[in-house]
Formats: sequence, C-alpha cells, structure tokens
Amino acid sequence: MGFVTSLFLLIVVGCSSGGSTDPEDTVTTNSSEPAATADAADPTQVLEPVVKKDVEPTAIPKPTAKPAPTVAPTAIPKPTAKPAPTVAPKPTSTPPPTSTPPPTPTPLPLTNVYNLYGFTIELDQDATFATSNLNIGGWTETDADEAQGLMTFDYNGADIILFWQPMGGDTPQDTVDQTYQLQQLGKPDLTFAPLGVGDLSVDGETGKYVGFLTSDSTGGNASGGLIGAWNCADSGTKLSLTATGKDSTALQIRFDRLTSGFSCAN
Repeated sequence: MGFVTSLFLLIVVGCSSGGSTDPEDTVTTNSSEPAATADAADPTQVLEPVVKKDVEPTAIPKPTAKPAPTVAPTAIPKPTAKPAPTVAPKPTSTPPPTSTPPPTPTPLPLTNVYNLYGFTIELDQDATFATSNLNIGGWTETDADEAQGLMTFDYNGADIILFWQPMGGDTPQDTVDQTYQLQQLGKPDLTFAPLGVGDLSVDGETGKYVGFLTSDSTGGNASGGLIGAWNCADSGTKLSLTATGKDSTALQIRFDRLTSGFSCAN
C-alpha cells in the first residue's frame, strides 16, 4: 500500500508542477469527498476509468431511405375498333335494250311526183299532190311502209285509191276481183254492173283491169269506175289502182295517165 500511495502522490506533484494542463485531461474531484484509496488488502487493484460527465453521446444518423424509383405508368392500349363489314353492292339490273323504231321518212315537198314507198306515181304537169287532198296510211298495218299501205287523193275530177301489199300467190286478176268486191262492200246502197275486163301493162309488168258502172236504187246517180292491178316483181308487192268519177272521158284519161306514169322503183 505504501508503494501505491507514493506513486499516486508522485503523479499529482508532477502534474501540478508542469505547465498548463488541458482541462479535459484533468480529473476533477469533489474536495468535499475523501480521496479514494486503494484497498490495502488488494495491491493489484486497478483504478476504474473516470467517465466524463455532461457529455451526450452523438446520435448516429439513421441512413436516409432512398426514394423508390418512380415507375412511369404504362399506357393501356385502347382496343382497336373493328371496321364495319363492307356490304357488297347489289348488282344493278341492266335494263333491256330499247328497240330502235324505224326512222320516219322525211316528208318531201309535194309536187306532181310521189316516190316515197318504193315506187313512183306521177300526175299531169298542171296537177300537184300538195292540192290533191293526199292521205296515206297503213293497209294491213297501222302505218304505211314499203311492204304495204293505202293512198287516196283527188286527181282532176277523179277519186283515186291505190293500195299495195306483199304479192303472195295472187295474180293480177285475183287482185282485180278482190278490189271489185271491196267496192261493192264499201257501197252497199249502190248497184254495180261490170263493163269489161282486159290486159294492162305497167312499167313492163303485165296486169289486168275491169270497168264498172254504179247507180242508186232508182237507176239514177250513175257513175263509173276503173280498177287496174299489177305486180312489182323486184319489190315483191302487188298493187291495185281504182279511179271513180261521173265523167267517163275524164275518168279514162286520169286512169291512163296514172298507169303509164307509174314506176316500180323510186
């Protein structure tokens, strides 16, 4: 114990005789308390370290949490709209072809010659079809054409009827007989009497003719007529010409003029 006490005193004296001492290195003891002495019975006792008072331990900073990485929101793709189904166009019905009507013949200036339906008929030089009350229509059809038709007109005191149609198997005599019967049927209030028959030549074609007289039931109002018929071989038509009037001489002249000036071509 004497060794320890001596060592302690030596340390105290050395420290007090030296220069200035760092306050932190000086152990401050309370003067009111007795100095601690080593236990004499335990020479190996070691002094306990002096804990500095009023020194707060430094707080260890908590590690800063790293912010969670920002995740960009994934755009949700919009569903693609399905295209509307394509409706196949309905086939357009093709209208049936329209039949083209035959061209209407352009009227020619009316003179003393008429040549529209495949033949030519001619009047005297002092006459004209423009002033003859000309009327043309169909004979077996509604309208006249080159195969058939009916023509009526006045010709210097004579009433003229001309019709044409396909020949068929008829002869000119057959056509004359048929025309004569038609005259009787069309005038049932008159009496008919044939005057004679004979041959006729028209544009090189051989024909037939017949003359007749008509009167009323008393035998008066007498009138006459001539019927001629012939064929046009090139066009395949047969023609019948009837001239009626009260003047037998004028009637004969008009009939001869028409048959002699007739042509099977136009």
